[in-house]
Amino acid sequence: MQETEVRELEIKQKSTRREIASGQRLERPKWPPFLLGLGLTVILGVIAMFLAPLPGLTIMGSLTVALLLGLLWRGTIGLPRAYTSGVRFSSQKLLRYGIILTGVRLNFGLLISGGVRILILDLVMILVGVGVLPWLAHRLGLSKRLAFLICVGQSICGASAVGALAAVMPDVDEDDASLAVAICGLIGTVGVLLYAFGGHLIGLTSTQYGLLAGSTLHEIAQVVAAGPAGGPGAADIAMLTKLTRVVLLAPVAVVATFLFSWRASRQAGVSNSLNLKKIPLPWFVLGFLLVGVINSLGFFSKDIAALLVQASTFLMVAAMAAMGLMVDFAVLRRRGLRALGVSLLLLAIFIVLSSAIIFLG
Repeated sequence: MQETEVRELEIKQKSTRREIASGQRLERPKWPPFLLGLGLTVILGVIAMFLAPLPGLTIMGSLTVALLLGLLWRGTIGLPRAYTSGVRFSSQKLLRYGIILTGVRLNFGLLISGGVRILILDLVMILVGVGVLPWLAHRLGLSKRLAFLICVGQSICGASAVGALAAVMPDVDEDDASLAVAICGLIGTVGVLLYAFGGHLIGLTSTQYGLLAGSTLHEIAQVVAAGPAGGPGAADIAMLTKLTRVVLLAPVAVVATFLFSWRASRQAGVSNSLNLKKIPLPWFVLGFLLVGVINSLGFFSKDIAALLVQASTFLMVAAMAAMGLMVDFAVLRRRGLRALGVSLLLLAIFIVLSSAIIFLG
């Protein structure tokens, strides 16, 4: 080999090492380990869907069960480093696809028929939950990111909302997202038990009970579990109130994306003005709305809609299992108890706030 060729080879190798060190060149995923990591999340998701209908697990829902299975696997068996790319693909890409298909649950005609009262109730709950309570949670010792994600899950729709907002949040920590999902599942389960066994003691009407449960519980599965305890018609009111909150996920995610981008621009010293062309739109949230519109216009038959609901659930369940697999248990031990306590307080605040709006409205 000539001296010139040797010199060029050395320069190329040095350049490659610099790119790797600076993160400009990422190692391509090796397909067999990638598929094994992705397959592991799918298997855990399937198991979760079989376990979720069992007594004691129904109120938690398949998403929380899948997350707990991922945590259990990570804590006992561990996660080989080679599997990480496949697991991360599931926690990010499959989550977004699942959120898009979740839009089939929306029926805007049904939601409009629910009236202004439900919309105002949900708007106030979300505005307080996303705009005020993260500050309180941060003051009580949670990081700003974790406080925001937990409050988003509490305010809108649990794991789906946490995943959607984590996807548009800059520099989000996967441990924060996983912890927020786990907390929402556990605290929501506490809420279901509270309503199921203590709701009748408050002396609420079926409508009042449905509004309260639908505006404060995290997951759709939790609302389904708690609704019937309020008497005839309570379950329908609770589900309508809950689905209205789900619809509001889209505008919240879009507004959050704009605010995150504006703050990043200010911190970078680029400009104090908001450049709309440079704002990354959350395409999966727009897809979520689009699927909802298509379903509301009646383009999906009942069989197709049911199939899409099952597909969205499966994708979300696999993504939740992936989140559990990615959790750092040192972080969970260090911040889990404090986050749990703060979330219980947030649930109490939500119940008081919702009750005040319902009785005064």
